[in-house]
Amino acid sequence: MSYMAEPASGPRQNPVRTQSAGLPVGRFFGVPVYLSPSWVFIALLITITYSELVERSVNGISTTGAYAVAFAFAVLLAVSLLAHELGHTAVSLAFGLPVKRVVIFLLGGVSEIEKEPDNPAQEYLVAVAGPLVSLVLAAGSACLLPIVDGGTIPRVVIFLLVWSNLAVAVFNLLPGLPLDGGRLIRAGAWKITGDKLTGTRVAAWGGRVVAVVVLVGAVVSVPTDGALGIGNVLLAGLLAAFIWVGATQSLSTATVSARLPALEIGALVRPTISVPPDLPIAEALRRAWDAHVRGLVVVDATGVPRALVSESHVMAVPEARRPWTTVADVARPLEPGLVLADSLSGAEVVEAFRKTPASEYLVVGRDGRAVGVLAAVDVARVLQGRPAPAGSTP
Repeated sequence: MSYMAEPASGPRQNPVRTQSAGLPVGRFFGVPVYLSPSWVFIALLITITYSELVERSVNGISTTGAYAVAFAFAVLLAVSLLAHELGHTAVSLAFGLPVKRVVIFLLGGVSEIEKEPDNPAQEYLVAVAGPLVSLVLAAGSACLLPIVDGGTIPRVVIFLLVWSNLAVAVFNLLPGLPLDGGRLIRAGAWKITGDKLTGTRVAAWGGRVVAVVVLVGAVVSVPTDGALGIGNVLLAGLLAAFIWVGATQSLSTATVSARLPALEIGALVRPTISVPPDLPIAEALRRAWDAHVRGLVVVDATGVPRALVSESHVMAVPEARRPWTTVADVARPLEPGLVLADSLSGAEVVEAFRKTPASEYLVVGRDGRAVGVLAAVDVARVLQGRPAPAGSTP
């Protein structure tokens, strides 16, 4: 249905992404492809909805046979959606934009691209590739129609493939995010204004309009003539919800991206004190309160930082146990990704968070000495438009 770029300038979110992508079905162009469990629902809906059409169109077919043909169409439609997504994937890889995976799910498919296109031309070509593949599949299927007899299973299946691929292409070209047409709108607005964020906002609002139109159109045209019409209305409602959620998330991402230039580690770093690993939490907290700091760095006997104390882990220790629990028990050993330079800002900070997720990071100056701790929660507050909590240095 669409491709989703991993926002390089915001949180890694996706309206259809889950912790588990689903059943792996293979690799294409080196990219893993998954079939989401939610696809089973749409396959059943298609089977029930289109079995009636198959039974009316195929001479002498049984009800069981009609269900089998309708399910076969659902599978072929999934293959067509995969081809659509692989169109996005192939062009993305040609531009050096890595693709994490392709997922076929309840409402279509998504190519999870890990980097935003660098310019409007790339955006346009990646977006248009999918609908072009669907149009080619529709045209190719249409060429087969004259050579098959009417009233047969091949005729019905090919007709449905023509209609479905054409519908996929046209639907995805609707002018709003997260659809491919929205990416085309964003590319155009980006080209005209020279500002990707403006393009994103224009296309996202277009997506909201498209969602409302799809939903209203489905409600106004509620049919009374059987499962086919009812199934199509239900599908239209699901699609409208998907578009609205995707457009809303795109607006949120644009808002976050607009705040990135103001994101500087130096304005958010928390002053710290150094503590030995065997110091009880209760004593470490007393020292921190006396020094009016909110960060604790665990150092070895030579004073070299070795770990960061997690504020959330400290708060999770019952007060009665804090005199008997050491800071080493609630600290995370330092890794290269947990040490950030105080010169980082904007998208650099978000990228560092993406590579090594953590709740706290050690911030060092140009001389390599620790200057404080950066808490992920403070960065999140700034990106959400809220002031950093007291305890950060101005």
